[in-house]
Amino acid sequence: MDTQSPDSDSTPTALADLIAAGLVSHELIGDPARLGGESAALAALCGLVSGPVWRIEPYHYAFRTGGEAEAAAATLETALQATLGADAVWVSATDAAAEAEAGLDQPLLLLRAQAGAVTAALADAGPELQAVVSARFATSAARMAATLVTAEAGDAAGALAARLGARLAAIETQQAEILAALATVSVRNESMADMLETTLGRLAGQIEQTLAGAIARLEDQAGTLAGHIAREDIVAGRLAELSAQAVAPAAFQESLGVTLAEFLAQIERRSEAPVRVPQFL
Repeated sequence: MDTQSPDSDSTPTALADLIAAGLVSHELIGDPARLGGESAALAALCGLVSGPVWRIEPYHYAFRTGGEAEAAAATLETALQATLGADAVWVSATDAAAEAEAGLDQPLLLLRAQAGAVTAALADAGPELQAVVSARFATSAARMAATLVTAEAGDAAGALAARLGARLAAIETQQAEILAALATVSVRNESMADMLETTLGRLAGQIEQTLAGAIARLEDQAGTLAGHIAREDIVAGRLAELSAQAVAPAAFQESLGVTLAEFLAQIERRSEAPVRVPQFL
């Protein structure tokens, strides 16, 4: 039997979901007239398949098995026909192109989680326990759960948005208060700057006046000192004159004495007579 694509209109929705979720690799269709009932077919299939068997509809089952798809389908079909009768069942591989982990929507993710739980339970129970799962029920349950999860997520998102909005409003209020405080501080800073500028102006004026007074006093003191120096120069000149006058008589007397001595010596040589030389004190 040819494999039907999951997108085909003839493919049941439950089987399409199982294929899209990557939970099945093969499907089995039985002939009701040759089988007589489903129990024998399901028992034989569960004996050959280790995992869960998904019941799509009466005499239509899907399951997952290892190995190469077409070869596994031929081997399984031969074994089942040997047990159930020739032309009683047909096994074919499904389209397994949708087994990628990424890109699955929420219902398929929930369906895959459910299948994983069933497989784990079967593995823990041992090979004597098999499971037949209603594919329609499983897929419907997954879709309903996804709808509830989405609704709850929407409510949670709404509540979160409300909380975030309230928090944002509080932050905006705090920002407004901070801006107002900064504006107040700015006004105070401007006032302080004006006061400081006025104070510095007054200090500069006072310092300038003080320096001008000090310079004037220094100039007066310089004039007074210059007058003292001039008077000292006059006194020094007078002292020099007095010193010269004090020294002049002695020099004159010494010079006069020498002159008289020479004159007397000449007279003595001429007269060759002793002459009394007067002594000058």
